[in-house]
Amino acid sequence: MPKFFCDYCDVYLTHDSMSVRKAHNTGRNHLRNVVDYYQQIGHEKAQSVIDSITSSYAAEGQSASNPMLAH
Repeated sequence: MPKFFCDYCDVYLTHDSMSVRKAHNTGRNHLRNVVDYYQQIGHEKAQSVIDSITSSYAAEGQSASNPMLAH
C-alpha cells in the first residue's frame, strides 16, 4: 500500500486514504507547518505558488476552497 508523504510536516501517513489525509491536513501541527513554510519563502514566491495551485484546481473543474479562510 503506497504511503502519502507530507512535504510540510516531513512525515509519511501510514494509511493513504482520503479520511486520513483530511484529518492530517486539518490538524493543528500541519496548519502551523504550512503557515511557517509560506512565511519563510516570502510573499512573492508564496503568491506564485498559490496562483499555480489555484489555476490547477480551476483546470480540473474543482473549487479551490481554503479551510484557513473559513468564517
